[in-house]
Amino acid sequence: MPNEITISTGQVEIPSWVESYIGLPFREHGRGRDGVDCWGLVRLVLAAQFDIDLPAYVTGYASTEDAADIARLIRGEMGPWVETKTSRLGDAVLMRLRAQPCHVGVIVAPGWMLHVEDGVDSCVDRYDGPRWSRRVVGLFRYCGS
Repeated sequence: MPNEITISTGQVEIPSWVESYIGLPFREHGRGRDGVDCWGLVRLVLAAQFDIDLPAYVTGYASTEDAADIARLIRGEMGPWVETKTSRLGDAVLMRLRAQPCHVGVIVAPGWMLHVEDGVDSCVDRYDGPRWSRRVVGLFRYCGS
């Protein structure tokens, strides 16, 4: 099927455009296809696929304060995001790394996200699986203009 890709754990319906984002290298402060961090990937996908322009947060992102700003932005404390109990394509999943809510991915199917992290190229992974489920802070939907 053209709108389906195979994932090693089985088949799920994932939009075919997701394939073009798999394998992007991790790069701290990266905001383009030549390298992205987790926020850069979310920003890239939402801009290209959903016509949503998010702030870049290019300078100082590595600091704890700036990572916390991104978490607050997604939680709706600093911007037009609302928490949701049911996910849909293009929503964000916010997760903890080192006890801080500072890692984000884009939901591409129920239970599945597109994300990137230091040392791992962008990939599709389960956010409700053993590695991430205990780290999920929440699911968030962008409701801005």
